Order: sequence, then structure tokens, then C-alpha cells
Amino acid sequence: MSFDSAHIRTVDSPERMTALIREIGIIPFFRSGIPGWSVEEMTDPAFWFYTSDELGPWDWKIDAVRQGDIAYGKFLSGKASFATVEWYRHLMNIRRADPKYRMALGERFQARTRSEKLMKYLAPVALEAIRENGTLEMSELRSICGGKVTDSQIRILGAKYRDVLRPSVRKNVMDSVMQFLDMGTWTVIGDFRRVYRGPNLEYTGWQRASLTTPDTLFGPASQPSEQPFWAKVFEESRRDTLEVTCTPRESRQILIDHLSAFFPDHRDTLTRVF
Repeated sequence: MSFDSAHIRTVDSPERMTALIREIGIIPFFRSGIPGWSVEEMTDPAFWFYTSDELGPWDWKIDAVRQGDIAYGKFLSGKASFATVEWYRHLMNIRRADPKYRMALGERFQARTRSEKLMKYLAPVALEAIRENGTLEMSELRSICGGKVTDSQIRILGAKYRDVLRPSVRKNVMDSVMQFLDMGTWTVIGDFRRVYRGPNLEYTGWQRASLTTPDTLFGPASQPSEQPFWAKVFEESRRDTLEVTCTPRESRQILIDHLSAFFPDHRDTLTRVF
């Protein structure tokens, strides 16, 4: 099945957006290199950030994340994307086998660029903090990471990095770390909290995200009390939902084949995405 032009713009409600995410399985939020493969392009223009009263997909993504089986994070070309667990687990199988992303576990990797060196030192600290706490907001994570950067690490990176890493990690640096962890499938957005501002406590789309791991969000808990308040407790039959029995190469082929059914003219581009 491929998407024709009449099928592209069909998102006009949170329910319809969630249904399309489930139908396609994995999809960027904003325009990508494949025409039609984004929530933005599938949204009726009347509902794309139309007014402060009708915030469209920017607000509807909260409903999607709270479904309990949809991952949201910057895991496709470093851009915000959705994926159902059925397909996200294949992405996990691919990315977690990549030595570059395994730096987040503290494994050896020859970091050549300054950016890679930042990831080498900060990604393991950030991931450990999120795992220990279950969920963290960005401001909390920035403070924790800033407190754990050592003098020797700063000397290796260069003195100019001291001000961007202490006393808390600067936001743009932490954004890069989280993008790296999302791309490695080590982290996802756990939930969003709507922020109400001004004397009338108006909501204009400003949100605070909590960061977690897909293992925490979708995996089993030994006791219900260990689950974050926003995570749904899955039935016993779904407790192995993140596991796959194929190789990373096979998972890659499965994803490309699945999405090529929707976008048959863009198979080459899909091979570059995965």
C-alpha cells in the first residue's frame, strides 16, 4: 500500500493522529526527506498550529505518548519522531548494536571529534542518572551532569568547555546529549506536562518533558509500585514487548521493507535513514 495525495492530509484530531502513527508504525513529526512521511504533511492545514485554542499536533502528541505503546523522541535523523513499540524495538535492535551509541554504556570507542568526546563523557552520566531516577526533566539532568563532570575531562575537552559544563551543563549541550541518547534508543520522552502562564494561567503550547528510558516506559516492572505514574502496566503477554529474535541487519531490512510498502519510490532514502 502506498500513500496517494488524497491520503496525505488526514490528521484533524488527536485520535486520527494516533491512528496514523499506529498504521504507519514509525513516522517523523516534521517534514523529512520523503514526501508525505511526516505528521506535519498529513495534517489538515486548518489544524496545524491554527490558534492558541486549537494547537493541533503540537498538543496532540501528548495524547499519543500517553497511549502507553508509542515512543516519542529524536530517533530518526536526530529529529522528533513517533514509533509504536512493534517497530521501535527493531530500531533498538539496530542502534544498540552500533559501537558509537554504545559509548552511552561507557564502552570503548575512539572519539575523534569534539562532539564525540562530549558524548563519550556526558552520555553515560546522563543515561545513568535517568536510569537511577526513572524519569528526569531537562533542568534536573543538566544539574546532575554538571556536578559529575571531572576536572580531567574538562582538561581533555579544553578549558573553554568549563563554562558550558559547570555548574550545570548548558542547555544546547544537553540537547545534543539527549539527541545522541535518543538516536541510540537509550532514551525517549516519558510524558509531557502542560505549562500554564500569565495572570489567567493560559496554555499556549508550552510544555515540559520528562525523560526516561524505553526499558522503563515499555518494559516490565517487578511490582506495580515501581512503575512511573505515567506508564501503563502491560499484560503478561506483552512483558517481552521490546525483545526481538532477529539480528540487527534483519531488523533493518524489516523496517525498510515495512516503510517501503507505504513509500515505494523512496526505498533508497529509507536505507539511509536506517
